[in-house]
Amino acid sequence: MQIRLKLVFLVMSAAILASIGAASDANPAAQVLAVSPNPAVANQTVSLLGTGFTPATTPGGTGSAGVHRITGTGGSQITVGGSLLTAPNVTYPINFDESGNWATSITIPVNINTVASGPLEIKVVDDIGLTLTTQLTLKSPDITISPASGGRTSSVVITGDGFPASNPATSDDVQINITYGGATVNVLAPNISGEISGTFQVPSTAAIPSTNLVRATVSGYLFSAITAHSVPAAALSVSPESGLPGSIITIFGESFPSSALVTSMRAGNISVLSSPAPVTDAAGRFTSFFVVPLFLPGEESIVVTAGGTTAVTKFTVRDGPVVSQPTPSPDLTTGAAEALTTLTRGDNLVRVWHFDNGSKRWTFFDPRPAFANANTIKVMESGKVYWVQVNKNQSAMLNGKVVEVFQGWNLLPW
Repeated sequence: MQIRLKLVFLVMSAAILASIGAASDANPAAQVLAVSPNPAVANQTVSLLGTGFTPATTPGGTGSAGVHRITGTGGSQITVGGSLLTAPNVTYPINFDESGNWATSITIPVNINTVASGPLEIKVVDDIGLTLTTQLTLKSPDITISPASGGRTSSVVITGDGFPASNPATSDDVQINITYGGATVNVLAPNISGEISGTFQVPSTAAIPSTNLVRATVSGYLFSAITAHSVPAAALSVSPESGLPGSIITIFGESFPSSALVTSMRAGNISVLSSPAPVTDAAGRFTSFFVVPLFLPGEESIVVTAGGTTAVTKFTVRDGPVVSQPTPSPDLTTGAAEALTTLTRGDNLVRVWHFDNGSKRWTFFDPRPAFANANTIKVMESGKVYWVQVNKNQSAMLNGKVVEVFQGWNLLPW
């Protein structure tokens, strides 16, 4: 890291010296103080270069061969934002060449004047009192989140810049507190340029729906950046969107509270809640179904409540005779992942085992991507019995019916 900093410093120094060297050729007495990079942030190491300071031909130089310098004592010092710059943010003395030119690296201190945005004055005084100033612009903090909308407990990526830097050259411990609606959801350390990157989870207590402030604040200071994140309203969808009385309607819910029991499901004024009732997964989703009651043709409402949150959708009752449809069941050609979707979608499923009495062999299905090619259970076959391991209790739609599974191992006929 130190070698990298030195290389960066040398490159920036060469660039600035080239620019001010042209001015010196045109006017040897030109006095210039320059800083790079500019803009910058607190705790960042920058290059400071001067030309036209006191030359060695002026008596009183305290350096080797009579050259002048910035001593770091008395009045001969560097100030940043009105504060004297001391070790480890600078190394004194800073020696000039015979013409009064010099270069050094300094680290912008972390204090109330620098943990801010806007102009910052840097002042240099040499050993005979010659004084020059320059202006450094402090960056404004900024953050971006992705996605900008998501349900409770969903993961959000946050990136930002313009914050004080983490710098091994100093002892300043810079931390950025990330809050969501006022609740701390992460603490990040910026990189050497003042950039941050990380993730956080939307609190499980966030209102549904709601818009909430995400704030990144420098610990110990009132210096922050904000943006907004929204929690969408709970929503329902049905498939198919219309049907005759007696037909099967599958209902999908999303953006409900996670791991919440569905306490009410009504089609029109009739309860169509299954027993046992479905439970939402970690993302607030569930799948259920009901038989269309003997309604007159027309539009009917479906109203579902889970975890105190209610959503409404519509479906259409078509004109025609009452039908009798079989309970939905998975196609045997459907892969195990699809047949177990209500468990895998909520990251609840750990593993499935099946023992074949004829071959005396075990086969298994593991939902993790690393096992995609190793799984030996390709489809869930009707009439077979499976050992199913889950992380937590759940009401799941399996093989066309709602099945209650419990934490640990469950022996389930398919």
